Amino acid sequence: MLCPFCSSTELIYDFDHGYIVCTVCGSIADTIFTEFYEDYPNEIKHEVPGLPNVRKGLEKKRNRVREIRITKMYMDVKIYEKYAKRARKNVYVDFETAIKREKGELYSGRIYRHKADGKITEILDSDPLVKHILDNIINKDPILSSRTPRGKIALALILKHIIEGHEIDLDDICRKTSLSSVHVKRLINLLKERISISTMLISPTNVSKREIMNIQEGLVYGEV
Repeated sequence: MLCPFCSSTELIYDFDHGYIVCTVCGSIADTIFTEFYEDYPNEIKHEVPGLPNVRKGLEKKRNRVREIRITKMYMDVKIYEKYAKRARKNVYVDFETAIKREKGELYSGRIYRHKADGKITEILDSDPLVKHILDNIINKDPILSSRTPRGKIALALILKHIIEGHEIDLDDICRKTSLSSVHVKRLINLLKERISISTMLISPTNVSKREIMNIQEGLVYGEV
């Protein structure tokens, strides 16, 4: 006979209570029907209610659940530490994404996220031009689109300043994206390589409508 709940064969026949009890999961597997029953004197009955084997089975089940929970917590900590030790300052681990990667499951998004990533959504929601530049220029270029989310927003802000005929405000871009001025300057140099805007970077007030249209459509690319 097998336990109908866990398929264990470790069953105890509890004639005192009329049950067949599984010692592995503590479940009552069946009921015993007897024609005769002999009671025991009170002094030899169990002091604690319930058959000892039943209590033992239930405790074994609880211990197993605790072991599974502790093992899972241990594995989760190991996975988190694996990625957290590679994280830089102000960067945190998206734990759910990391778990999916470890299990070999499909996942979207980045494992490492910067604490300032929330600003990106605010910028995109509040500035349609930045979103337009991001969708139609940055994300269509294989090199520019490979930058981090904050890097791509910084690229879009640089192009926005150029399109609007303003000086590139490094302080404003650094504040909005939490990038260093050195990083932003590197992005400007990257734009010079990818898009023909060198003359606009020198004299942004002399941007023609045709040049603006070319930037918006992502048609003026330099050499890789």
